[in-house]
Amino acid sequence: MQGTTDSLIKETRATKKTLASALARTSYEVKELNSATWPDFEKFFAKHNGVQGGCWCTFYHHEEGRLLKEGLRREDAIALNRREKKTLVTKGRSHGILVYAGGQAVGWCQYGLREELPRIDSGRNYSKLDLSSDQGRKLWRLTCFFVDRDFRKKGVAGVALRAALDSIREQGGGIVEAYPSTSKEGGTWSLWFGTVAMFEREGFKAHAKLGEKHLLMRKTLA
Repeated sequence: MQGTTDSLIKETRATKKTLASALARTSYEVKELNSATWPDFEKFFAKHNGVQGGCWCTFYHHEEGRLLKEGLRREDAIALNRREKKTLVTKGRSHGILVYAGGQAVGWCQYGLREELPRIDSGRNYSKLDLSSDQGRKLWRLTCFFVDRDFRKKGVAGVALRAALDSIREQGGGIVEAYPSTSKEGGTWSLWFGTVAMFEREGFKAHAKLGEKHLLMRKTLA
């Protein structure tokens, strides 16, 4: 009898934990990055020093070049990235999803058309792939995920991913690419592109290996 009681208690606790997790996920709000939400994005990224060494999520907008422009003091180079990002947003050439909790941005996912994020094309491993069958097809990219430390492992990245896919679908769909890390070394850097499991849950399939540490995954949205 005691064993049955203990089992029921454990099951009840597990159910409560699952419900709590579900409630937490549904309490998030998502918004598209645009001129109206720029102040939220700016505040979120400024809190984290521009994220990824001051990138301000500009790196993949360039075909080549360093994260921070050479010849400038570090703080000036970071400020330049911030200004560039704002200009791209104002011109409608930078896309992304902000995830909110309690009215504050706590998560981010950058997505965009191939033309908006050309850096991937010059990647050593990506540039070797035969993607000739893509000609004439709309190609979208998911390049960057970032979540506030206090909200990690709480489903925020998944919420951002689903919202990005919804937005891409509303804009006509096409091929959607992701580049998750397959490295076992871990670290927050490896999560910048998202995880294989996260994309598999949304129907992405492995398309090609990108060296030893990354995988090209794809999904087609009608």
